[in-house]
Amino acid sequence: MIYSKSPLFSWIVPGRTNGTKQVAYRLIVSDSFTKVQNGEANVWDSGNLEMDSSIAVSAKGLVLNPGKQYFWRVKTKTNTAGESEWSDIKSFKTADEIDEQVVSSEALVKTKQSPIKIKEVSKDVTFIDFGKDAFAQLSIQLSSKDGGDTVAVSFGEAYKAGRLDPNPGGTIRYQKTMIPLQKGTKFYKIQYKKDQRNTGPAAVLMPDYIGEVYPFRYVEVEGYRSSLSKPDVQRDMVHYPFDDQASYFKSSNDTLNKIWDLCKYSIKATSFAGVYVDGDRERIPYEADALINQLGHYGVDREYSMARKSTAYLLAKPTWPTEWILQALIIAWNDYLYTGDKQLLKNNY
Repeated sequence: MIYSKSPLFSWIVPGRTNGTKQVAYRLIVSDSFTKVQNGEANVWDSGNLEMDSSIAVSAKGLVLNPGKQYFWRVKTKTNTAGESEWSDIKSFKTADEIDEQVVSSEALVKTKQSPIKIKEVSKDVTFIDFGKDAFAQLSIQLSSKDGGDTVAVSFGEAYKAGRLDPNPGGTIRYQKTMIPLQKGTKFYKIQYKKDQRNTGPAAVLMPDYIGEVYPFRYVEVEGYRSSLSKPDVQRDMVHYPFDDQASYFKSSNDTLNKIWDLCKYSIKATSFAGVYVDGDRERIPYEADALINQLGHYGVDREYSMARKSTAYLLAKPTWPTEWILQALIIAWNDYLYTGDKQLLKNNY
């Protein structure tokens, strides 16, 4: 969602030859996908500009209207390959009310996931493993001949002796809920019991278009005599938009590779709130934590708006440690260093 009427644009200059640099570009903006696909710019056209800028590029003269979707693309000219083809088409939507002080950001998304393993522990207990933890929502397809049956569904983060651990300790999560079955076959979306600490007035609440989430990897279904297969169980992982292909690491050390995978996935999995929060304990951002999150996020994805949004949140609602608010300046400075966008610094410092 874009809150500025004059946003900045960035793109990757194509070319694999050493010493490649951009020498010119043309950027077009349209309110029609078909028109921009055909190279038509009915909103704004930069024309052919002999400039090497490709980061935080200002579109002088472009004025956007509120509550509208726009499409844009760019073609570049380099010193080694000449003029490129048009880039892929990108889109954005402006907010219903334009406000240059509000940080623009992406909407949260859901990724549908199936279990990696389903195992019948006994005649009426089925153990389900999704392979990785995630802040998510759970749906299970269950059948009842006449209705009136009750099935217990447990979900959590800890595994013990081949079963879901009901007493994991600390802030490791576990819940159990009872599902009254209706006649026939249907998908049941599991409802979570609210945690008063992380859903209270101080917490970052989940938006209505997403709904509540809960961190879990394992699920157990008790009291259900029929077999469950992978298509019967679905997890919707909630996270900030994340490009899994934006970064890559592989070494001869298997342990190091696993550490990389864990760290990269953790950045994605803990982005569920749209700002950097402390996990599921309080769901509150902390400045020093956000600084570490920011640099970690930059290391695994070409994504900068979540850190910017977190900083704006913390400047409006600083946490109690007196010295921690000082980290917000470092986060804002990092934002400028990595993006070339001065807006966050200008608005606050």
